[in-house]
Formats: sequence, structure tokens, C-alpha cells
Amino acid sequence: MQNNTEIYLIGLTVLVFLIAVFFVIKKISSNGELKVKIEPVIDGQHHEDDLDGENIIAKSQKSFNFDVSEDLSDDEEEGDHELAILNLISVDKSKFDIDQLFGFMENCNAQLRHGFFVLKNPQGNELFRVANALSPGTFEEDSDTFAIVVATNLSLSDDPLQTFREMLNFSYSFSEKFYANICDEERAPITKQMISHIESKAQEIMRLKQLKNIS
Repeated sequence: MQNNTEIYLIGLTVLVFLIAVFFVIKKISSNGELKVKIEPVIDGQHHEDDLDGENIIAKSQKSFNFDVSEDLSDDEEEGDHELAILNLISVDKSKFDIDQLFGFMENCNAQLRHGFFVLKNPQGNELFRVANALSPGTFEEDSDTFAIVVATNLSLSDDPLQTFREMLNFSYSFSEKFYANICDEERAPITKQMISHIESKAQEIMRLKQLKNIS
């Protein structure tokens, strides 16, 4: 009988010990969870700024209204739009020097009209336009921008392929001068495949123009 009592006491002692150990471990675990609960690093503001910049560029393309501008051509037919659009965006999102930008455009013989630049061929026909890609989409002497939009309506060009190549050459020159990335209309870096696609579209437009003239 005494042996049974001792066994019960030992068992009870072990049980109490295990319960005590359980609560101690649980407490330590809870404290550990509090210690390792690290607040998120507040670096999202910079990311949100970048997103805001991208949204501004998207909105500015609409505000510039390339595809419905009433003064593209007196002979333009409604719905006759085949746009080629390039975005030139500062590599580090730093603002372009506006005085240098105006000087660059002057060297390119660009004309400032309604807040955007127009570049023409030697015959005086419009090739493409250059606009501020940030709202409100126009250039002023005190404008701040890290992105511009270069656009043309290939359907209105006498030589759509040459027009696009002139537009591309301008973009290359600008990107070298102002350390900008050349991007497509979706603001993704331009690829050789995309360039080839636009050139093919320009050639097709030219072919259709020739067929139309023949008929």
C-alpha cells in the first residue's frame, strides 16, 4: 500500500512538473512572438511615388489627345488613326533640365505650338510631336518633368516608315543627351521586336496608300 502511495505521489509530482513546464514554455513562446514581430519597413512611400508617376504619364497621354487632335491635318478623315507612340523617361526619374530641353528642341528645329513641339520635314510637313508626359501635358518655361511623349499619326504621313525612323532617331538622340530610357506606349522598354512591328505597320500603311492612289 505504501508503495502504491509513493507511486501516486511520484506520478502527481511529474504531472505537476510537466504542467509547470508547459506554461513556462508557452509564456516564453508568447514573449518570443512579440520580440520577433517586426514592423514593416516604411519604404512603400517611394514605391507609391513611382506608381503615381506612372499613372500621371498614362493620364497625360490621354490629356495630350494625340488621336483626336483637330489640327493634325485638314485632310484627316475621322477614325483614320494609326499612332506610333514612344515614351522617353529619365533613367532615375530625375527631372530634365528644362532650359537644356528647350535648347535641344530648338537645335532640332522644333516649333512650339499649343504647349507641345512639332517637328517637320524639309518640305514643311509635320513628322511627329513631342509633349510633356506629366500633367497637364504641355511645356512651359518653368515645367518640371522626367518624361516626354513622342507621337505621330502614321496614316497622315507621306512616308510612314521614314517618319517613324525619324521619330526613332530623335528618341535615340534625346535619350543619349538626357539619360532617358526609350519605352513603348505602355511605358515598357522598347525592344527590337516592337520596333520591327511598328516598321511593318508603317510599310503596310504605305502599301495601302499606294493601292488607294492607284484605284
